[in-house]
Amino acid sequence: MIGLLLAAAAALVATFVLAPAALLKPTFGAYDYTQLQDAFGSALVEYWRSGTPAFPARLTTLVDYWFQWHAIKVAISALAVIVFALLTTALWQRYLRARPWYAAVATAAAVLTVLAMGVLMVNIEVTAVPLVGLLGLLPGTTADGKLAQVLSEMHEGLTESAGPHAGSPALTIFLGEIERYHWVMVAISATLMVATGLASAYFWKRRITGDPGATRVRFMHTTLGVVSALTACLLLLLAGATTLSALEPATTLLDVIGAG
Repeated sequence: MIGLLLAAAAALVATFVLAPAALLKPTFGAYDYTQLQDAFGSALVEYWRSGTPAFPARLTTLVDYWFQWHAIKVAISALAVIVFALLTTALWQRYLRARPWYAAVATAAAVLTVLAMGVLMVNIEVTAVPLVGLLGLLPGTTADGKLAQVLSEMHEGLTESAGPHAGSPALTIFLGEIERYHWVMVAISATLMVATGLASAYFWKRRITGDPGATRVRFMHTTLGVVSALTACLLLLLAGATTLSALEPATTLLDVIGAG
């Protein structure tokens, strides 16, 4: 059982890295990171200079590509969360019946489950709002002349309310998408914070009410209680930080475009 779960976990990690490009290649062609940067930079310049809120064809294609790329990763990372959770359960059960050192690998598996959950959260967020996810491809200081000019004009529109670019339709779209992007993460992190908080309370209750002589069982519940409590705290911090980002989309966009 443990061997099968380990094999499944390794296969999912490999699939997570390789599957999106392979599955999307027949529809969109082959992209590497540099090509995506160049394509998005050109599409952003075209969109900004179009003066309309409607996406040009090149940007629409990239948004569709990024949506599908991360939707595939959502499916894979969701399976990874399930596999790592089952592996964690199997290893703790082996710890209860066999050697003490299984506690270390069971704890590691629990942490991997949390990490897989984090990866799932990020990919859900980008799938929900792929345009904002694409902003991460901006090359920053290495931008070419046209893109650098557009980023400068975006900066002007965000910082000078009376400037000629403040009312840009594209800028309005970006600010709305930034808000939506972060509210999605607030909803996800708040929901999981409640779930992990309840799980922690459950483990601590089982530790207190369990058989005092069952040392290994108490240790298992203690460890899982600590891991889930720390996860809930991290999710609380994440929810707070993303709430601030959602409430200040202009500041967030300035940080993203590297023109602050």
